[in-house]
Amino acid sequence: MLNVSENLKLPLDFVTQACAILARRGAGKSYTASVLAEELLMKGLQVCVLDPIGVWWGLRSSADGNSEGLPIVIFGGDHGDLPLDSSAGTLIADVVIEKKVSALIDLSLMRKAEQDRFTTDFAERLYHKNRAPLHLIVDEADAFAPQRPMPGQQRMLGAMEDLVRRGRARGIGITMVTQRSAVINKNLLSQAEILIALQTIAPQDRAAVEWWVEAHGTPEQCKTMMDSLAGLPIGTAWVWSPSWAKCFKCVEIRKRQTFDSSATPKIGRAVKAPKKLAPVELDQLKTQMSAIIEQKKAEDPRELRKKIAELQKQVSEKKPSEPKVVEIRVPDAKAINELRDLLTTIDKRMVALLKVPSKLLNTPASSSPAAKQMASTFKPMQPGRRISRVPGEIETLSRCERNILIVLAQYAQGRTKNQVAVISGYAVNSGNFNNSLSHLRSQEFIQGFETLMITSTGIEALGSFDPLPTGKELAQHWMGKLGCCERAILKFLIDCYPQTTGKSNVASGTGYAENSGNFNNSLSRLRTLELIEGRAELKASDNLF
Repeated sequence: MLNVSENLKLPLDFVTQACAILARRGAGKSYTASVLAEELLMKGLQVCVLDPIGVWWGLRSSADGNSEGLPIVIFGGDHGDLPLDSSAGTLIADVVIEKKVSALIDLSLMRKAEQDRFTTDFAERLYHKNRAPLHLIVDEADAFAPQRPMPGQQRMLGAMEDLVRRGRARGIGITMVTQRSAVINKNLLSQAEILIALQTIAPQDRAAVEWWVEAHGTPEQCKTMMDSLAGLPIGTAWVWSPSWAKCFKCVEIRKRQTFDSSATPKIGRAVKAPKKLAPVELDQLKTQMSAIIEQKKAEDPRELRKKIAELQKQVSEKKPSEPKVVEIRVPDAKAINELRDLLTTIDKRMVALLKVPSKLLNTPASSSPAAKQMASTFKPMQPGRRISRVPGEIETLSRCERNILIVLAQYAQGRTKNQVAVISGYAVNSGNFNNSLSHLRSQEFIQGFETLMITSTGIEALGSFDPLPTGKELAQHWMGKLGCCERAILKFLIDCYPQTTGKSNVASGTGYAENSGNFNNSLSRLRTLELIEGRAELKASDNLF
């Protein structure tokens, strides 16, 4: 059992569960997550921590700093055992998975875009390759799973969504830690089996907590928790797991057994540094990492090109043996087969060039010949680009399938399933829409599940197209499918976009009673269709624009 508090113990299979720790700044959220990490590590379970602010390194020392802590390898940051590069996400994931090491990944020395790049590659690799029990703790999780991703963050959000929603089947549990409950992605927050809520004061953050508890508990439980949340002492938390642990308790989190490196410095006091850290087997780890790097270098398309050139030369210079009737040059069959296999391999791997940390290889990835060649060869498709028709292909698409492909061709960086449904004009849960997605996947015209992207085959099948409308024109399409109250609400919020407005303002602005069943049912349906966002504060969905 995991001893979180004197009166709360959690089962060991917490390692594969999804948990959310929500609290205001300074209320003890990172401290609580560190206690969970200690318990998992002391029970011999594998833990990996993504630390964007550099406050977790104290796990390596005792609480008083005078003796050893826990033997977790630190990558990056001011206290790192090994340096960390933003291009090393895939490599570090391979090390964590293949060598079964517990790791603290300190991203604090990276810029925001570099953190996003590393986290995207790391999360994708972890999801696709891991199969053993592993618990990932993500501090400041709202930065990696935002409610409203910035351009370029969609792929990262999709990778995090895979870990939270489907990671358990691959042995992956996750704890999301945030002081910004209002801005963490609600699709991911809703998947948490355990909520740990410490002192929360800001109204918008309290609303996010209340949104979770309303969906999982009784009105009495919700009132009990929300009434006390703002006044909870530091280090005291509500732990709520309605289905898995079946607990609803207010507990005082136990004291840490490792050094509290996340503690706020006190005025007039020198920052105390631990005197002793737990040792880790760095020589062996470096050897293992080198072996993985060499293995990946062997798979580098640049090396494959060299082998192909050599084989092509052998084929062209091969002499015929004992020609009969007519002189025919017969290449060596073995060489041709080997060439064919290599061409197939390079075709598959050209889309995912090897990412090796430049600090380990002393060669910046962005300046390598392969990177420059790839950058000049592959250009991102621009929204609204028209593609030449491929004769015979377009007739196989239904209207719904074609509209889905048009949406994804307009947004080559990918769209969520809900966004595609809204823009293409279909309900996300309709049989027509979901059957069309299944058929497009089976034809390899699209890829992904929650985040969808069009493939090169899909672009060819689509041919030329007129972009689908967005904004008010898209809203007009939906107006024909909505009831009177729903149309009035949507039109009012579109006119206010991008500003949010209170529920009472929407009611008065549309002429409906705020507490009427018709008004609230209409709000519920618009949320389900993802045409609007929010509860107390409402806004037209960004999906429309």
